[in-house]
Amino acid sequence: MFERIKNLFRKGGAKMGLVDSLGSILDHPKIAMPKDEYERILENKRIYTQQFGKVYYLSSEGKQEERDYHSLNVAKIAARKMSKLIFNEGCEIKADEDNANEFLENVFRTNKFRKNFGDELEAGYAISGLVLRPYVDGNQIKIAYCHADSFFPLESNTNDISEAAISTVTQMVEDKKTIYYTLLEFHEWVEDAYVISNELYRSEDKGKVGIRVPLTALDKYADLEASVILKGFSRPLFVYIRLAGKNNANLNSPLGAGIIDNGKKQLLDINDKYDQFMWEIDKAASKILASDHFFTVRYDTKGNPIQRFDSKTDIYQRLKTDEPFIDAFAPSLRATEYIESINFLLRIFEMQTGFSVGTFSFDGETIKTATEVISDNTETFSTRSDNVLIIEDALKELVITIFELARAYGLYAKDPGDVSIDFDDGVFVSKEAQLDYNLKAVQGDMMPIVEAIKRQFGLTDKEAKTWYNNIQHERSGLDYKEIEEKDHEKIYGSGE
Repeated sequence: MFERIKNLFRKGGAKMGLVDSLGSILDHPKIAMPKDEYERILENKRIYTQQFGKVYYLSSEGKQEERDYHSLNVAKIAARKMSKLIFNEGCEIKADEDNANEFLENVFRTNKFRKNFGDELEAGYAISGLVLRPYVDGNQIKIAYCHADSFFPLESNTNDISEAAISTVTQMVEDKKTIYYTLLEFHEWVEDAYVISNELYRSEDKGKVGIRVPLTALDKYADLEASVILKGFSRPLFVYIRLAGKNNANLNSPLGAGIIDNGKKQLLDINDKYDQFMWEIDKAASKILASDHFFTVRYDTKGNPIQRFDSKTDIYQRLKTDEPFIDAFAPSLRATEYIESINFLLRIFEMQTGFSVGTFSFDGETIKTATEVISDNTETFSTRSDNVLIIEDALKELVITIFELARAYGLYAKDPGDVSIDFDDGVFVSKEAQLDYNLKAVQGDMMPIVEAIKRQFGLTDKEAKTWYNNIQHERSGLDYKEIEEKDHEKIYGSGE
């Protein structure tokens, strides 16, 4: 009861301008992102999640009926394929320092990172980007994810986003009424300090952010501080990942384009053709052509109407004649025309999204294997290479943030050293071909042996140097396992 009274006062205060109230997150004075940019992102999300309306048609009696819309979710298929080509569970992320690597592996293991990251990357690629947000929960570091529709840059340059707001919506039922709480988490730099501030808003309207309320208004945020000042951080406590390529929908936006954006018209056309095709299959059963006499409503002795036909179907076609008439006919199914149309649109979609010709096929006859798609210099391989560079930088930034958080909260104090990332290219590129390339580079004095070892086996600098030193031991006829560590370092170096 007391909380209801407080909410009434807040509503009155908001109308008088005494309490912060937001219609949209974009109305917040700290956020200066254009509205049309988020309308684009929400449209991408709608297509990716297949939020399509009903299709209306006329029944045999001329009445409007509705049916479900059939969609061929190429947006999900393309985003999934792209995310799997770039990142899979075989990817290895290593820290140079042994204890640091063990700590990092524990963080990834408790967060099920390799599985969850791949799944979240798919959705991020589809709509316009993915944000990774490490945070401390008790004595563990957790990794949260949010997508572009919940991420609002504050300050940015052409290369990076340094400040942002992240929104989280919680739905509650209060007095049999659905209430929406929106937490806005602001990440800002104030001189050399990193400041995280939290604002909570309450609304009875799903389409509005609502009135600002204390963090204690929602139990899950009761222990959350309104503002936290952190020092000793070199970068933001979030990592934004976008699809490679310029956002040509908005050249001034710091957010990237989604895989949907440049093929959106084709995606919608593919869905429309597929819906028409499926509806034609549904209607391909024999039609019944009947005169008006059969559609005349008759009544039984109790005055109840006698239903001759199902009024919601269009299988019966009415024909005006003087005499009663009824006949059946079977419409032809234009399967070949529809399949050719959909495949034609898929070819255009492949070209616009950076996939090689034949990556997708509606008839299942021209699908390429991973080796065929990635071999030589195909368009897919080029697109993958561009995005691997972005993911590699993002994962290294994530590792830096994890260790800076660990140091700030006393969970781990040492520097992780060099960080190496092996994307398991062996799934797409022959290990033998890669070995042949590296050997020729070493023999031609174009690559150091240590670097070749590092690239071939996905090792850190320290591990590659240790391997090289061990090889030298074996060539000298020594068993390196029996050599004292101090003698090893004296003769061949520490590998540091």
